[in-house]
Amino acid sequence: MSSRFGTRTVLSCMKNEGIFLLEWVAYYRLLGADHIVVLTNDCADGTDLMLDRLQELGHVTHLRNNDYGRESPQIHGLARVREELDIVGQADWLLHVDSDEFLNIIHGQNRLDDLIEVAQGFDACAIAWRPFGDNGHQSWPGGNVIEAFTACDKKPFWSTAFHKALFQPRKFQAITVHMPKHPYRPDARQCNAQGDEIDPAALYNMLHERHRGMDREKLTWDGACVNHYTVKSQDIFLLKNDRGDGADRGGTKRYLNSTFHRRYNTNRREDRSILRHLPELQDRLAELRADPLLATLERASNLWWDNRRARVLTPERIAEWTLPTETEETAA
Repeated sequence: MSSRFGTRTVLSCMKNEGIFLLEWVAYYRLLGADHIVVLTNDCADGTDLMLDRLQELGHVTHLRNNDYGRESPQIHGLARVREELDIVGQADWLLHVDSDEFLNIIHGQNRLDDLIEVAQGFDACAIAWRPFGDNGHQSWPGGNVIEAFTACDKKPFWSTAFHKALFQPRKFQAITVHMPKHPYRPDARQCNAQGDEIDPAALYNMLHERHRGMDREKLTWDGACVNHYTVKSQDIFLLKNDRGDGADRGGTKRYLNSTFHRRYNTNRREDRSILRHLPELQDRLAELRADPLLATLERASNLWWDNRRARVLTPERIAEWTLPTETEETAA
């Protein structure tokens, strides 16, 4: 049921995320999403089957996105879903996030409506990533992501200043990974999570994936941030090389000691504020797992993941995916 601000849709693209899926869905439901739309491609762990069941139970809309040809699956899927689903293209507010991104709202009662209220009068709201590290976990400890990983960066840094956007999709011609693009009007407006107006130039530039036009003092985690659990434990991080990148980027991004790993594996401070939602999250997860088929599919996904980790993460492969600590790449 939509709120006084209209319909609120959360959109994501996934591949082999079954061991994290139910927590992510339950979390965005408790934030107040009216619709959750998930596109999947080439799943081997049963993520797609779990989403089929979640769709049957009325929790999500699931589309298989396997026919992406030479395009990246994520870019192809975002273009496709905007045209095919009114709950995406005609939503009053849309948030596109990955399965490792949890919106942490500080305003009001910590729900989507509280952030939308701040963003009234703007076409888009840029919400900064807050990188969370591995908390010293070499192996995935199980349980909930938001409980297992509470160590993070101490303040926003310009080097990691990517954002995701909460925006009004009917005012834009396209959706990209981090933000909407090509406003229909020449005077589009965007704000940060505090409601401070920021430069909208990036919205008009297809190649610009950062909200870099904002003044540095407007780069903030106050009001809201996206808790970004891109590293998690060492084994999860390394297995992303096996899964592949939804945006179809190559290179050594997911290697231990890479520039990316060093920047985002930040354990300088602890932030547990998102755990305010834990009691409700646990209740919602219990309701989901009360469905016998969904619970069976989740267990099968966990078993697949354990077996895949054992096969892929051999000592030789771990060494291959670990860079020397002092190289040009890590010094960049």
